[in-house]
Amino acid sequence: MDFELIDKTADLQFKELERRIWRLQSGGTIDSLKAIGAETSHQIGASFVSLKQLAERYTPNEQLARLLWNTGKREEQIVACFLLPTDLNKEKITQLFCNCLNMEVAGYLGSVYLHKHPHLVALAEEYLDSGDAIQQTASLSALAKHLIINKKNSLFSREYFAKILDREYKDKFVRLTAERYRFNL
Repeated sequence: MDFELIDKTADLQFKELERRIWRLQSGGTIDSLKAIGAETSHQIGASFVSLKQLAERYTPNEQLARLLWNTGKREEQIVACFLLPTDLNKEKITQLFCNCLNMEVAGYLGSVYLHKHPHLVALAEEYLDSGDAIQQTASLSALAKHLIINKKNSLFSREYFAKILDREYKDKFVRLTAERYRFNL
């Protein structure tokens, strides 16, 4: 088991963020999710927009992001996506997938963080080939977001992305994600 000394500032920011996230709780959202039978045990119902606004008050910090990510809670993992440094190496990114809460958070990991990574294409290709649905969802979301934002200077062509979307994916959610992007291509 590896141990890491936690920087006092990161620890204080982590505790502060947890309190602020808790204040964003929306009982109505949780009640709606429960009504449709969705799993709600690892979330408090804070909206993506409010989490994004909260994260914008902080500078990227790997240790703080990892502390949030390792809680295994939806809201904390979403905020962590905003706080990950752009140049995180492949091994650290791959470790994030190991305790990614669900496909929703995987999509945010791709569309909030991975889409701006300097090695996006190489990472996405490896993750798409992995057969892991979480990695595939994050990669598809990252590639789509990159293409949307970088229309004129994308790291890859629309034709390349179309081929990625036409692959056979075993997981139903990944197939639906690819179909959604195919529809909007």
